[in-house]
Amino acid sequence: MKIPFHRPDLPPDLNDLYSDSIKNGWLTTGKQVEMFEEKLSSYLGCEHVVVMNSCTAALHLSLASKGFDRGSKFIAPNYTFVSTVECGEYAGMEPILVDSDPQGFNIDLNHVDDILKKEKNIKAIIPVHYGGFPVDMKYVFELAEKYGLFVVEDAAHALESTSSAGKVGNTNHGAAFSFYANKNLTTFGEGGALATNDEDLAESVKNLSLHGITKDGWKRFDSGGKWEYDIIQLGYKYNMPDISASFGIWQLNQINDWQALRKNIVKRYLTGLENNEGIILPDYTKNDGNAWHLFVIQIKSNSWRINRNEIIDKLVEKGIGVSVHYKPIHMLDYYHRKFEFKSNDFPRSKALFDSVISLPLYPNLSDNEIDYIVATLNDLHTQYSK
Repeated sequence: MKIPFHRPDLPPDLNDLYSDSIKNGWLTTGKQVEMFEEKLSSYLGCEHVVVMNSCTAALHLSLASKGFDRGSKFIAPNYTFVSTVECGEYAGMEPILVDSDPQGFNIDLNHVDDILKKEKNIKAIIPVHYGGFPVDMKYVFELAEKYGLFVVEDAAHALESTSSAGKVGNTNHGAAFSFYANKNLTTFGEGGALATNDEDLAESVKNLSLHGITKDGWKRFDSGGKWEYDIIQLGYKYNMPDISASFGIWQLNQINDWQALRKNIVKRYLTGLENNEGIILPDYTKNDGNAWHLFVIQIKSNSWRINRNEIIDKLVEKGIGVSVHYKPIHMLDYYHRKFEFKSNDFPRSKALFDSVISLPLYPNLSDNEIDYIVATLNDLHTQYSK
């Protein structure tokens, strides 16, 4: 059996996705983008959504819009994908990395409070909802109020998530979402969005995403449009085309059904693997607000005669695609050299990286495939247990 780590959901006929405007030749940012933004805003319960070509773009422009001085600092988790930290550096800011919570994968908020009491010139914090499990945003917003911070949530995994502060995306700060190929919703492989209730932030981000121009292409080149435009600030080329938005609209219409399927897959994994003493399973609570973008197990090294990487090799040999989320920032060569990190600077992140395996989790994963993955993991532990 061959089971890829991710398998996208596609409509039976791609032609059904395309609006009349697309069929008539309008391919870049236009009415499908506007419709997608409206539908996302309704789903998230927020006032404004600006879609772009990536979550990285949304994170970057959120910070760029605030105009923080070069050398200003921002707080981010060490256990995340690199884009969380890159976006601040694009804006000329310096990262302060924080280890993971001792009981989970998300940023250690107790350590964040300690840092804010000591460090100066911290302007922003980027909490990451790892795997879709929400950060305690009520507490984050309390810290932001106390210390005057801007919050931009890295919600790349968290389109369906609800935190202690409510629906992720319904925020007076900013939340950035990813529509990359393997996310719970994709816009033809690449895409992202900023959600906010701050009109000024939304307008600035939208302007920056289109070269700092005063009109987008739809308004300039549609029949009856006027060519005149101006550049009001140094901008970027981060906009989303209509053809991507049309795919996102179709996917968004399935999101609730797909989320129910994800939860059923999670429960099937938990039931099948509950007696495997070689792994630590993620917690499942019916109403925990988890988007379940990832199903991550942790390998108990003292229970196996082979290490995590060898277990991955065995799973791949059996035709099962898996992944590792993530290699911590301090272990990436660029950051390791730039900040002279030591391997033991972030012990919780390092321990997680050494132990985790992400299993396939997507709506069209069949019961037979899930059962095969479960049986393979259980058989491997029987074969290689200490």
